[in-house]
Amino acid sequence: MPFNFPPGFDLSGFLNGAREHYRVLQGAWNYNDLDKIREYVSPELYKDLVEERAKLEGEQHTEVMYVDAEVVRADYDGQLAQLSIQFSGRYMDRKEGVEEDITDIWHLERDTRTQNAPWLIVGIQA
Repeated sequence: MPFNFPPGFDLSGFLNGAREHYRVLQGAWNYNDLDKIREYVSPELYKDLVEERAKLEGEQHTEVMYVDAEVVRADYDGQLAQLSIQFSGRYMDRKEGVEEDITDIWHLERDTRTQNAPWLIVGIQA
């Protein structure tokens, strides 16, 4: 299925931002900075993430070594733009010295009827 981007969509800029936001959100998760996470996600996803983070004790130690991003889905119906971004790369648990692959997919939405509306993460597949 072809990608259907909203008008004027800057793919390169978006992917650069996505990689940066991935790092920012991983840091916020590590330090339990839920206010920072709230800026990036839908209210429904935020509720789920708060519950998930509450199961972890204290500071986490996941360091993103490198990450890349690519669009795997793009839909636009004139009102709502939806994108799915697949992240790939490696991260390391600094405490345990364990490296793992990054294989996350973020599903994002933006209400294009609202001027300067942010892209919000509405789902995360790990």
